[in-house]
Amino acid sequence: MSKTIEKGLHLLEIFTDEKPYWRLDEISKTLGIPKATAYRLLRTFAEFGYLQRVTFHQDGMVVDGERYGLGIKFLEMGERVAGRFEIRRIALPHMKNLQGMFNEAVQLVIREQNAGIYLEKIESTRPVRLYTRVGRQAPLYAGACTRTLLSFLPDEQISDVLENPIIPFASQTPKSKEEVLKLVKETRETGYAYSDSELEEGTVSIAVPIFDRYGTVSYSISIAGFSTSFPRDKVHHFLGPLWEAAAGISQEIGYNLPYPYGGKIKIK
Repeated sequence: MSKTIEKGLHLLEIFTDEKPYWRLDEISKTLGIPKATAYRLLRTFAEFGYLQRVTFHQDGMVVDGERYGLGIKFLEMGERVAGRFEIRRIALPHMKNLQGMFNEAVQLVIREQNAGIYLEKIESTRPVRLYTRVGRQAPLYAGACTRTLLSFLPDEQISDVLENPIIPFASQTPKSKEEVLKLVKETRETGYAYSDSELEEGTVSIAVPIFDRYGTVSYSISIAGFSTSFPRDKVHHFLGPLWEAAAGISQEIGYNLPYPYGGKIKIK
């Protein structure tokens, strides 16, 4: 690990409930680093919002010099982390219900920048299992879960994502920007994405969007298995319960409009 990064992390760790504010000289002494080094680290963290400068006053007079405390950036990041745990807690009952109905793997995916991350997964009870695992990343252009996330981004953002090279993972990975955009259009129209052998040969996934309180799609939920389990003409058997689960999760995380899909099923 970089020595500078290591020093920076040690610096952040000294801010505790018992001692939330520190002076420059205290930091230098506690960490055993020169004041100049401590100051550079403090200035950088303050510039990016991870620390803030605080001066204590009494009756209009400075009483304790300038100190540093944790900044608002940690609150923002903490909310993101807390949101991940909250969505998992909310989604799990719905996921377990789907797994019980179909005995196929059920997956919850979150978008992070230009990738999707598998946030939760419930396995099928069958002996052969899918390659996906919690924490795995996948590109937004390949696979039903991640392409669902791509499909509900603004058009300009989709174009930015597709400026990156499209890398083949399996025989049916989309091969061009135009092919991805066609699939995005289908997903928006039908309310689901279907993939077969896009990330792993012989694996199939059907995914639908989860809407948050702002009406954006940061999560998707899918049923996944092997090609023999559900060919394209069997999609309608899974879609109703999948949409119902997504609607329930969306409502529980603050989406207050009717879920936009789940009426007449359109099969492409």
